[in-house]
Amino acid sequence: MTSFSDSNYSSKDYSDFRPNYPPALYTTLIDYHKGPRNLAIDLGCGPGTGTYPLTSYFTKVIGSDPSSVMIEQALRTLAAKSQSNLQFVVSSAEDISSYIDTPGSVDFISASQAAHWFQHDKWFKECARMLRPGGTLTYFGYKDHSYVGNKIVNDIMMDFSYGDKYLGPYWEPGRKILRNQFRDIVPPSDLFTDVQRIEYNAGESDPSGQLMAKVMTLEASESYVRTWSSFHNWRKHYPGEIARRDGGQGDVVDRLFDRVKKVSGWTEKTILQVEWSSIIVLARRL
Repeated sequence: MTSFSDSNYSSKDYSDFRPNYPPALYTTLIDYHKGPRNLAIDLGCGPGTGTYPLTSYFTKVIGSDPSSVMIEQALRTLAAKSQSNLQFVVSSAEDISSYIDTPGSVDFISASQAAHWFQHDKWFKECARMLRPGGTLTYFGYKDHSYVGNKIVNDIMMDFSYGDKYLGPYWEPGRKILRNQFRDIVPPSDLFTDVQRIEYNAGESDPSGQLMAKVMTLEASESYVRTWSSFHNWRKHYPGEIARRDGGQGDVVDRLFDRVKKVSGWTEKTILQVEWSSIIVLARRL
């Protein structure tokens, strides 16, 4: 279990301040997919950010996550939307059979910003068992946000994210897998075929390939940083450091953004173009 399963983790902040997946992503996924579109499953679905768009393409969609905190947030959103072809359940990615009875009955399985947390050998076998022949498995994610056009701030952010003095020691092991853009998660060739990888590296790749981007204020960017698992883990070690917005004297994120404001001249209301490096992996069940 990751820090996202902790009872005091703010699933609402995760839902509010993380970037959304654009229509172009789902066009890519559906163009790859072949055959029926009866049942899709989104594993490690969190609050349902990557799950809801699937309802436009599949007759039934199920989102699952081992975190009851995340599923509670997903269900609150579902209640407001009253969407009849969508269901959320608490379950691990490696145990699809806890809510799907028939092997080979699933057309499409996705994992958005989650595959780096899974037990991969077990997960691949379970996905292969539950997918129909020719069914699609896809996992995708994003990493290391970048403020477009400001290298100084981006360098500060990278030092803060991974430097030993800041949040570097507080990431869980799965972060290294995500930073390596899922190159360590390879679909077994005896179970899957037609494997494709689509990478975008912020500041390096052709901008036309950009997948994850968001226009946000500096204040919202700070709230995004506070959704990181590394920051959540940092707070466990420094419970006495309280954010200014919570009435305290300031914490590590406050100090970061004080520095960002000083070098950039930005204020909390400054509107910024933000992008993330991203990866999509697609595979087809043999």
